[in-house]
Amino acid sequence: MNYIYDILLNFQKEFYDFYEWNSDDEIMHIRKIPLFYVSDDVYYTLKNSVVRFNKDFCDKIHNRTERFKKINVSLLSYVFLVSNGKETLGLKLGKNGVVTHKSSLLLDENEEISEMALDLKLYNLEYSVVRKNSISFHTRLERENILEISNKLRFLYNHKEDEKLKFLYLECFDEYEDDINKVFMKLEKEISNNNISKMIDFFNIIGQK
Repeated sequence: MNYIYDILLNFQKEFYDFYEWNSDDEIMHIRKIPLFYVSDDVYYTLKNSVVRFNKDFCDKIHNRTERFKKINVSLLSYVFLVSNGKETLGLKLGKNGVVTHKSSLLLDENEEISEMALDLKLYNLEYSVVRKNSISFHTRLERENILEISNKLRFLYNHKEDEKLKFLYLECFDEYEDDINKVFMKLEKEISNNNISKMIDFFNIIGQK
């Protein structure tokens, strides 16, 4: 098995490029991690889909990744890198072999490891696609804001804060709607549009922070 040493990874449920890492993310300092060289098709499937690896592969990588802690080194159960020679991606699996988290790499580490992968033999990874991820054209901050606003809308709806919802509706669409179900559904649909910053301002006005 081929290993990479001394890199940083930032595992999230969604894939984010390194320039979208947040200061409060849990950045892992990895001491040692397996690397597999794969084809372009395999790489982009792993990057853009949720997949499940078989038990044999999970057993192969089990506890093979080491993470630096403050005073010692800990083992990570099912963590590894894949590269197509152009990009490199970190994957973290659950016990059932399904990918749960992904990580990009810092720019210089990505370039160095991708180049190193070209010297490896192409590895035949066996997996099944659970689902393809929907393509988002929003930045990480925009997606986080959309989720936050969606949760706030649902909170108001579930707690019968009808007047606040109607106010938001009036401010967003410049019209009055008495049917609270229509209000909620149209507002929920609107949050995925580019007016998310305006809706955040409206929430601040009504004190729903």
